Amino acid sequence: MGYEEKEVKANVVYKGKILTLRVDDILTPDGKNAKREYVEHRGGAGILAIDKEGYVYLVKQYRYAYREELLEIPAGKLEEGEPAITTAMRELEEETGLKGKIEEFGLLYPTPGYTNEPLYIFIATDLEASEQHLDEGEFLDVVRLPFIEAYDMVISGKIKDGKTCFAILKYYALSLENKKQ
Repeated sequence: MGYEEKEVKANVVYKGKILTLRVDDILTPDGKNAKREYVEHRGGAGILAIDKEGYVYLVKQYRYAYREELLEIPAGKLEEGEPAITTAMRELEEETGLKGKIEEFGLLYPTPGYTNEPLYIFIATDLEASEQHLDEGEFLDVVRLPFIEAYDMVISGKIKDGKTCFAILKYYALSLENKKQ
């Protein structure tokens, strides 16, 4: 297609602990100057944990930006130089008190209009109890639901978090494919 935009000058407006706000000068494909505002983010990892009985483990936590409690798959930000699978394993145990067999499940770009954040999605099976140890200042409840109930909550709009919708809908679609074979 040839619609690549070229960076002319990178401009950092704010640099925080978890994100950097940039307003870069760019050159559009037709040769015009423009600006692109975006949030630079190292990325995160989320994990869909499903037990042998077909239950999924979600976390319910208050999200200040939306001013409401959301149901989400366990997730967290990547630490500097940390592989995404390590993040996923850590967050699963920290948030739910579970360990399991971890496999890659997908890569999601949650909001490409204003952030470069990659979200790596994993699936955990063969779950076993471990010990929950939340980060300081982290408050959440673990919610165990039949998978089909979580799926229905995505369809009805009760689960709104993008990474959670992605993981649940993909798992559902793949389970339908496997039934056809």
